Amino acid sequence: MELKEVLAQIPGLEKRFVYYLEALGYIRPARVPKRRIARRDYSPEDVERIRALWRYYQRGYALQAAQQLAARPRHRAYALLQLPSRQQAAALAALAALPEVREACLLYGANVDALVSLEVAEASEVYEALSRLLSRGGIASAPVVLHVARWAAWEGRGAGRGEEAGMQAYVLIKLPAKEIEAALAELQTMPEIVEASVIYGETDIIAKVEVANQAELDDLIFRRIHAIPTVESTRTFIVVGNLHWRRP
Repeated sequence: MELKEVLAQIPGLEKRFVYYLEALGYIRPARVPKRRIARRDYSPEDVERIRALWRYYQRGYALQAAQQLAARPRHRAYALLQLPSRQQAAALAALAALPEVREACLLYGANVDALVSLEVAEASEVYEALSRLLSRGGIASAPVVLHVARWAAWEGRGAGRGEEAGMQAYVLIKLPAKEIEAALAELQTMPEIVEASVIYGETDIIAKVEVANQAELDDLIFRRIHAIPTVESTRTFIVVGNLHWRRP
């Protein structure tokens, strides 16, 4: 990727900042030979590192501190949001503009309007990101945040299956803490479940589901998930198909 493409992807990013990161060794773009001077080719990993460092730098962190934060294992969380009336599409676009957000979707028939998945360096950044939207009126009330203890995504699953002709849903599963490992192993055998996270709080697991239709969703939840003896209860959020956003 050329520098002009990187600059287009990260709002406000300055060219000299990118060159400074390269001089410090924080990024190492490949050099593509040209007739007069070599062109830099930035990888997706370079772009994500630039994005993270620029975000911390704009918030007043020194580059060394920003580098340490960006290098930390990422903390994941889900947030359940109430959105302003009749502004759901605009709110979804505002969520997509937050660099901390990896996925956002509107929901059918739930007591919340949207579900958001975030990835940050530390837990406090989840609230910082969402508070920026709350202060601008992009969220109608304080969010319910579910912090992820650990998560698993199973390779090869969900390659566009739920985004075009099918359905996506998130299922909150409650069960005894000592049974979580066995339940995760059982969920992994179900190809419709593309990822699952163990979360803190009253609910124990949140599973992302991609199915072809309502009948498949009903079968998965009522005949297979509820067939796991240790499952005490489930709560299902169905995603609005054309109002879903996921970071590449």
